[in-house]
Amino acid sequence: MHRKEDHVRVSIVINNYNYRPYVGRAIKSALGQIHRDTEVIVVDDGSTDGSPLLIRRFGSKVRLVEQPNGGQGSAYNTGFRLATGDVVIFLDADDWLYPDAASKVVAAWRPGVSKVQFRLDMVDADGVALGRQVPRHLHDEQALDLVRQFGAYGSPPGSGNAYSRAFLRSVLPMDERIWRTAADTVPILLAPAYGDVVSLPMPLGAYRLHRKSDAADQDGSLLSNNAPKGLWHEYERIEWTKRFVEQALQRLDLKPRTPQMLAPWETRLAALCVRFGEGGPAAADPQHEGSRLMRMALHSTWRWPLSGIAFKAALSLWLVGVWLLPKPWALRLAGMHKTSIGAASPS
Repeated sequence: MHRKEDHVRVSIVINNYNYRPYVGRAIKSALGQIHRDTEVIVVDDGSTDGSPLLIRRFGSKVRLVEQPNGGQGSAYNTGFRLATGDVVIFLDADDWLYPDAASKVVAAWRPGVSKVQFRLDMVDADGVALGRQVPRHLHDEQALDLVRQFGAYGSPPGSGNAYSRAFLRSVLPMDERIWRTAADTVPILLAPAYGDVVSLPMPLGAYRLHRKSDAADQDGSLLSNNAPKGLWHEYERIEWTKRFVEQALQRLDLKPRTPQMLAPWETRLAALCVRFGEGGPAAADPQHEGSRLMRMALHSTWRWPLSGIAFKAALSLWLVGVWLLPKPWALRLAGMHKTSIGAASPS
């Protein structure tokens, strides 16, 4: 008797740009999947650090495509064009998957699913576990309503998502000029509009945090991801993404809220921008623009449908404290944001 899993091919597409210290582990994790029918494609996006030489050592087990640097969106487009799988995972070259990731995704698959998502264990630059997992909450049945209202929902970073080929055909290729970075945003946020989202409660991979910061980078040191630039750049990316989601949902006649509100994790970023962000709109007019953004953050906090009064009150106090307390106290309070990302790993 043949199992359903035996008839599902999984394509793991690794996008790499100058991640030579990390890409080997990503490839080994993809090749080490226990799911029988798995193909591994590596798109090297114009690396200058010798990555292709390392990747070639894996021989014919990996399909390597080398292309001029076009950004992450270009790598996604290339990888998907070459992929033959029914299910596609875009694995960042600095992350890795656990051996049963593909098999557990396929076991959870059913008709009508656009995406299966799973948690990732957070690790540092050396791959040492940090004792936390992302995201804190996984939203599935609520995902479409949240995207319509907030342009966001509880989803892991790019490596924690597996997509149906049929869904990806609807949203790819993406505009490579726009999505040089953060290309995972496109399939993550549009998946609920094209099918069901299924969440797996266990971590099936590792998300590496390796953003470098120094004393001159107080702005960026408060970030909790690998974004290459500072706070305002990250917030402006979120605002632009919300406009992108609005337009995409309008084309599908899904009637998004305009303008969209902020998810809880986005309200925290807004407060950090207003108080500590270098440059940005609040720097030119802190009283008006900063107040406007904080009012929106507080309003959004109380409109978020999946949290109780205690959470909303605590988050509101944190937002106001970061905004108005003396700077040394506000900075200590802001540090709680970075240490509380995700959920604690089960002991």
